Order: sequence, then structure tokens, then C-alpha cells
Amino acid sequence: MGMSASRPSLDLAVDTLRRAGFDEVGVAPPALPEHRDDLLRWMESGYAASMDWLRRHPEVRVDLRERFPWAASILVATRAYRHPRRTEGLAPFVSTYAQGVDYHDLLLGRMKDAGRALEERWPGLRWHAYVDTGPALERQLAEAAGLGWRAKNGLLLHPRHGSRFFLALLVTDVEWDPTPQNWGSCGSCRACQAACPTEAFVEPGVLDAGRCISYLTIEHRGSIAPELRPAMGQWLFGCDLCQTACPFDHRASTEGDPELSPTDPVVSTSLQELLRLDEKSFRKRFGGTPLLRPKREGLVRNALIVVANGEHEDCLPAVRALLEDPSAVIRETAQWCLRRWGEEADRVDTRRAKD
Repeated sequence: MGMSASRPSLDLAVDTLRRAGFDEVGVAPPALPEHRDDLLRWMESGYAASMDWLRRHPEVRVDLRERFPWAASILVATRAYRHPRRTEGLAPFVSTYAQGVDYHDLLLGRMKDAGRALEERWPGLRWHAYVDTGPALERQLAEAAGLGWRAKNGLLLHPRHGSRFFLALLVTDVEWDPTPQNWGSCGSCRACQAACPTEAFVEPGVLDAGRCISYLTIEHRGSIAPELRPAMGQWLFGCDLCQTACPFDHRASTEGDPELSPTDPVVSTSLQELLRLDEKSFRKRFGGTPLLRPKREGLVRNALIVVANGEHEDCLPAVRALLEDPSAVIRETAQWCLRRWGEEADRVDTRRAKD
């Protein structure tokens, strides 16, 4: 049986989430049927690229009651990851959000702690925590909860805090009223669109993931299309360009979570060291960080593109060594990198490299 009859205090629930380490908290309904057509159209257009999991369970994304029949309302929470830009090691080449520990583990643990605290206060409460760990329209839910609006780059934007924060959900069986607010919009500003070097925005708010630097450096498996590589610039993992271009980003007030500050593997590892890591040392170096996500093959592939696009002549001996790497993807990208530097490497066997 749900908790609607006892109607637990929303103020107490919000306070519990804040004490667990979250910033802003709002309430959204479990179903957002108005977003169904846009979601299906985006997926059918192929803009999800190879991220097949995004195509699964669209009915759950639109209505969480399809997975949790008891769901009555969603507590949506934010946690800022803003911190001063670091220049050591790999930090200049890594998106701000990914320089700390894996936020999935950290914030999911906090949200579960909050859920258990609420259940202890209200025995019988049903809840489920999400931090990018299941099918849900997080940004749309956050918008419905009054935590900002979806900007033209698709991210949630708050007028005071910008867009550098994570979202976490607590699905509950409590019938709280949604907490919408009319914050405004981006107006005529298109700075984020103009800032994208790969032209990944089909139109304001619609992203073709297959051209997005964040997708290419994190989720894409195999070789990256050569015509996209020069535009990827100096991004090893993720990209901050559309956020940095946003006027709201410059006046954001929220301080970042200290537990999400840059970790030692990010600030103490050089590009040259990364290029020389074998499989075992790669896993040991980046375990527990977001940089593990693309695996060694993906991150070394990205590092080769960074070397090709920048002033990294000191890395060329390590690049040449990768011409003999077991990975066909790495061998092909190393060959391309050396050609960009004016060196020929035609002897390399690039067969079995995926497109």
C-alpha cells in the first residue's frame, strides 16, 4: 500500500536529501507523456548513435509507473561538480564533471542513504534510487520539478547555478504535488550551438550524439571517423565547450562538491604516460574513475587524437610504439596521428579496426 494516506512531510524529505549531500530538491510526477513523441522521433532519427540502451524501454522513460506501478512522485535532486580548472596532468583534456570519482557510485550511495533514512522515519515507504542507472528522462523530470529549464544544448540550466551539476532521482510511493517554477528560457541566445566544433546540434535542443565529442570520446567503440578527428581538438574525455559558452555558466554561484574534486589519476598522469599504459596498468590507474568507461582502447585512441591536434611532440616516441599495439583501432589511430605530424607509417597493419 502506498504512503498517500499518511502524506509524509515534503519539507522533511527535502531536508533529508540535503543532509545526504544534495543541493536543490524538487518533486516531479512519475509520468511525462508530453515528451513521448519527441523521444521516439529522436531515437528513430538515429541520433542515439550506437547507444542501444537508450532505445530500450521508451515506455518506462516516459512513465516510471511501467517499472514501478506504485510510483506516485519523484524526488529530483541536484549536486554541483563545479571546481577551479586544473592544469596538471590530464586535467586540461578532461571534462570537468569527469575529473573526480565516479559520480554514479558516490551519488547513488547518498540517495540510497536518504531513502533508508526516509523509510526509517516512515515505515512502509517504497522507494527506488536512480543516478543514470536506469531508463528515466532525468532532465525532463528535473524541469518538471522546477529545478531549471532544458537549455538549447539539451542540458538542464538553472539561472543561478548554471548547468554543472548532476541529477539524482528517488522514485517514491508518496503523492506529493509537483513543484514547478517558471524560471525562463535561453531566449535568443545560441552561444552553445555556435561553440560546437563538430556541429552536433541538429537544431536547438536536439543533439546528434554521433557527432558529439562527449559521445565520441566516451561511448563510441572502434575507430572514430577521420573527418571528425581534427574538430575534436584537445578533448580526451568528454567536452565542456557548449557549457563554457553559456552566459549562465559564467555567473553560476554554486560551489562544487569537494568529493568530486579532481583525483590523483587525473592530475598526476601525463599524456605520455597514458600512451604507455598496458591493459593491467590502465585498469589499476583509472579504476573507480569515469575514465575507465571507454576502456584502454578508447582512451588511448582519444589520446592519439589529442596528440595529433596539439603541440605534443614529446609524445611521438610513445605514439610510434603504439604502431605495434595489439589493438587494430589503436594502430590505425597511431598511424593517422603520425601522418598528421608529417611522418609516414604505411607498414602498419590496420586490419580489424572497426568503423
